Amino acid sequence: METEKVVVVGAGYSGLNAYYELGNHIVKTLIADKAQFVFYTTYLQKLMFNKNIKYIANIKPTITSKVKEIDLERKTVKIENGTEIQGHKLILAMGCKRERQLDIIVRIIGKDRVSIGVENHLDEYLGIQLAFYLRKLNKEVSYYGPVLKWLGEKVSAKVLELLEKNGIRLSEKSDDIIPACEPNEVIGDFLPINDKLEYKNDVFVIGDMIKNYPKLGELAMREGIYVGKLISKKINESFKPIFINIIDTGKGGAIHIRSNVPWNGNFESVRVSKLRAIMKRFIERYYIIRKGKMGILYNL
Repeated sequence: METEKVVVVGAGYSGLNAYYELGNHIVKTLIADKAQFVFYTTYLQKLMFNKNIKYIANIKPTITSKVKEIDLERKTVKIENGTEIQGHKLILAMGCKRERQLDIIVRIIGKDRVSIGVENHLDEYLGIQLAFYLRKLNKEVSYYGPVLKWLGEKVSAKVLELLEKNGIRLSEKSDDIIPACEPNEVIGDFLPINDKLEYKNDVFVIGDMIKNYPKLGELAMREGIYVGKLISKKINESFKPIFINIIDTGKGGAIHIRSNVPWNGNFESVRVSKLRAIMKRFIERYYIIRKGKMGILYNL
């Protein structure tokens, strides 16, 4: 019997964790355009506060190359030099293009008066985090949006309370809109998935490439771990998505949000404490040391 071959395309939050989780009995190939893992949570800290903080970890993909084409039917990936890599299963984890998003964030940081909104409501966690950081820099900040109501009323009410407590008022419009990240140019679109994160038979889509899912690193890592376990036959149940994020208020505390409401669940939890802020600082360093591997933080 031929050994199963799995090709993972992309070495971000989801791709790395899928690759790490695949069993040793599988011939696995990790293709990445750079031999680096970038942790954007830490990068945002560096952008905002000009901190001397490491946000890139060196990794060792099987192949370091840009991808030119992907044939989803044949499950082949053509890299820059024309070589084709074929697998029995394909894991697409190529993320999305954030250049425009980051350019706008840099421009916003340079302003003294900011009215923040997001193009896609699923990016609200990023807009709200940015608002808190800007207040820490003594900017005049307002926020436009539903304030995470899509995560549940309890979550929204607590975040709204803390925005107001920190001097961030709600506005009726936004002058500084954070754009949504854009689909990877190789595939050209975000892709729908079934309950096992498959786009089609033996083609899995994880991370920012999933259509109508939050573009959230923590969620992407869980998706990667799930697919790695599924392919390795360690599990067979459906994926159970949950939104987990820590938003730093910039005043020594942080908001720890957990919710499955966006996926028709009824669980939501929101906790605020100084300990959560310490956890966020730990996380910012942990993932660089661990080269993107979720590990013990799966149980956060």
